[in-house]
Amino acid sequence: MSSSRLISCNRDWTGITVLDKKGKPIFLDYHQISEIRFGYHTITKLFSKKTSEKIEIRLKDSTKPILVLKPMDWDRFDQYKQEITRFAKENRIRLVEYE
Repeated sequence: MSSSRLISCNRDWTGITVLDKKGKPIFLDYHQISEIRFGYHTITKLFSKKTSEKIEIRLKDSTKPILVLKPMDWDRFDQYKQEITRFAKENRIRLVEYE
């Protein structure tokens, strides 16, 4: 896995590695993930709102999802979406697109 990628799927498509906010890799096996959502995320600051695309990974044992936002990696975000879509289909994980 390249250190600059936020999401990487392993070679046999049974797990993914996600970098957290501190740059620490988190390995997730397909049976730990309950669903993956694509959608939009709005960040509200004092007098402004910014909306961007998001990939949200919901885990079975956690109430807080893992979020990957487009501004985190503009260049590779569409590639991440393609890889995550294939990963979800290969492992029969529920995939929710653009809510």
